[in-house]
Amino acid sequence: MLSFRKATIADKILYFDWANDPDVREQSYNSNPIDFESHGKWFESKLDDISCLMLVFQNEENLNIGQIRIQKENVNEALIGISVSVEHRGKNYAKEMLQIASDYFLDFNQGFKLNAFIKKKNLGSKYAFEKAGFEFANEKIYENIQSFHYVKKLI
Repeated sequence: MLSFRKATIADKILYFDWANDPDVREQSYNSNPIDFESHGKWFESKLDDISCLMLVFQNEENLNIGQIRIQKENVNEALIGISVSVEHRGKNYAKEMLQIASDYFLDFNQGFKLNAFIKKKNLGSKYAFEKAGFEFANEKIYENIQSFHYVKKLI
């Protein structure tokens, strides 16, 4: 069973390392490496942003296994993103992380719709979102890349 906590300033390096993992960069819409100074400013601004929820997930051994970020975009839509630490990929954590985080967010944000955009070549993420209860909405160009669009909302 996974647990989670809200990210803190102490997680700045952890997030930096996760964000610069080569596979994470490849699946991100901006594939360029991230420098620490830019990351630090971004990270601190997100911690202070009341419309942003950043969660660190841990496994039964209290090892940090990944993160989910949910960013409110307007009064009823938010964008969700996920990354799993390289040591913990392939263990089906992504599905559970997505289920827990999306249910947590939607419980506190009634009427919101969560949007997920996934590069078409990222089939692992596509399947994780499907298994976590996200529904396929359409294919579209997102950030100039052909992508799958998935949504989740409370019924």
